[in-house]
Amino acid sequence: MNMHNPAPPGELLAGWLEDLDMSVTAFAAHLGISRVMLSRILNGHAAVTADMDLRLSEALGTTPGYWLKLQAQRDLWAAGERAKERPPVARIGA
Repeated sequence: MNMHNPAPPGELLAGWLEDLDMSVTAFAAHLGISRVMLSRILNGHAAVTADMDLRLSEALGTTPGYWLKLQAQRDLWAAGERAKERPPVARIGA
């Protein structure tokens, strides 16, 4: 199964903030998190958690699970890329 390189959730979230003309500091305060935590997500240094997904869903009107699905797609793609560097795991049974 070939997957394309999905955008990190933080990259999409950065576009939302730009469209809303909202600063990282203001949005972090609105979410009730630190600016550092939001910045880590925006820059791809931290993953979206279930708690963060719910906060983003409430703030932006997205469906609960939307941001987690984006994160899972990104994580699966990255794992697939790393898997290319190791021997394949043999299937058990026939």
